[in-house]
Amino acid sequence: MSSAVRYEVLAPQRTDNSNAIAILACGARKENFLKPKIKQLIQLDQVLTQVASYTHSQVAADELITTLGSHDFQTVKAELALTYEAHQLLANSVLLTFFDLDQLTVIKAKLDQGLLLNASQLGLLGDFLTSSQRLAMTLGQYQSLAPKLNSLIAPVTGLRGLQRELTRVIQHGQVADDATPELRRLRQQLKQQRQQVKAALTTFIQKHPQAVQSRRLITRNDHVCVQLKASYRQKFAGQLIDQSGSGSTVFFEPKVAVQRGAELANLQAAADAEVYQLLATLTGDIQTHWNQLLQQQQLVSRLDQIMARGEYGLAIDAHVPVLNQDQHVKIVAGRHPLLKTKAVPLTVELDSQQGLMITGANSGGKTVVLKTIALFVLMIQVGLEVPAEAGTSLPVFDQVWLDMGDNQSLAAQLSTFAAEMTTLVEMTANIRPNALVLLDEIGSGTDPEEGSALSIAIIEYLRQQQATIIATTHFSAIKQYAVTCPTLTTATMAFNPQTLRPTYQLVLNQVGASEAIWLAERLGLRPDILQAARQRLLADH
Repeated sequence: MSSAVRYEVLAPQRTDNSNAIAILACGARKENFLKPKIKQLIQLDQVLTQVASYTHSQVAADELITTLGSHDFQTVKAELALTYEAHQLLANSVLLTFFDLDQLTVIKAKLDQGLLLNASQLGLLGDFLTSSQRLAMTLGQYQSLAPKLNSLIAPVTGLRGLQRELTRVIQHGQVADDATPELRRLRQQLKQQRQQVKAALTTFIQKHPQAVQSRRLITRNDHVCVQLKASYRQKFAGQLIDQSGSGSTVFFEPKVAVQRGAELANLQAAADAEVYQLLATLTGDIQTHWNQLLQQQQLVSRLDQIMARGEYGLAIDAHVPVLNQDQHVKIVAGRHPLLKTKAVPLTVELDSQQGLMITGANSGGKTVVLKTIALFVLMIQVGLEVPAEAGTSLPVFDQVWLDMGDNQSLAAQLSTFAAEMTTLVEMTANIRPNALVLLDEIGSGTDPEEGSALSIAIIEYLRQQQATIIATTHFSAIKQYAVTCPTLTTATMAFNPQTLRPTYQLVLNQVGASEAIWLAERLGLRPDILQAARQRLLADH
């Protein structure tokens, strides 16, 4: 997968047409930690697609894109250590050459059907084993730089005997002449006999130039023939081997070459039988070791994916954060990887089980902050470094719950608020300690007073369940609650009063206005309507 892939970058505004999604990862039960919907909403799917573009086969790319991630602390720590080693190898200009694993798909299909592998396919398997062993050899030269990757890839050296036999018997996609003493003898005789046949036929052509369509000899049905004009076929002794589609040319073996041709055909049949026996033996060897070959394929694919993760980290200037198990979130100058140069660095710190309530202008970047924090959390849980500065520390959460965007469900005949409540009902019924909860405009689809009251009650319950809550809101009652809540930090998105534009910077310990009139003006609402709104707002205050 060497070709570059283009992506649409995340705009610095909220997305309002995604269904609510609840994600649950259970330690005891084998549920997927990452389901496709949360990957899409947090844009982890786009990040993984970018990472997959650095792999060298579709097999590895598909496995990387569909990775499930982990919520086990030691597993996440181990995966990040492997990614760090890959990053360091690439930073030191160590390049690994990977075999295209997609070529093994046809081979597996033939074996599943019980078919004989041909020389080309056996040669590919020999090349695969050779390539795998070279990977291990190259990594072995950098043992001090990548000890864990060395241990990971070490098992690929386990089929050396099969690799030697394949590369000895199959050379350049063909069975080698000296694969067996008998094959060597037969092919030497074939060469001599073919020369004698060609000499006899060349003499025939020289004697009868008017009778041939071409002076070039041609092989048909294991017989070397002259291309005789059809009108001369009855004028010479010999045997007709084949004819052209038009019938104007016959492929003819003159009597002078018939005996030698018969001997040549017999030798060829004997050589073919010897080759068949070799192919059958090697195919049997492959079938015997197929499980080990599959394990090697999986190891090489896994190494390819890890190196792709390292290459992505190098490309976006990412680093492995300090991991913790106490829900401490600290991001230092974090940059959303899809925003590239447009990203405004994010710095935020939340102590254990401390939440964040983000307020401020519409289109000011609240949802981008929420998504960036969530994306960083999920990136480490799929083994990816994060684009943030030293000092960044992230927890490994057991659960990630998300309520985001316009949740209206026409199919289920649910309003925006009803669909959101369905998600929140599931969330509150299944929440467990060490959960990250992301709430974007909670309770916004109904009456502000009732919506605020319900939202505060839900947040209070989630706090009691020791969840880390990151939420956005425009409701004044929720803002006031957040100010007095001991485990919630307030924050606003900065708004430049001179330019009347958002700066997309997060400012902690402040509460911001929604700036709805500013946004309406920016979007082109009539000036007289805007003036009326401002006058009404002044009258209400």
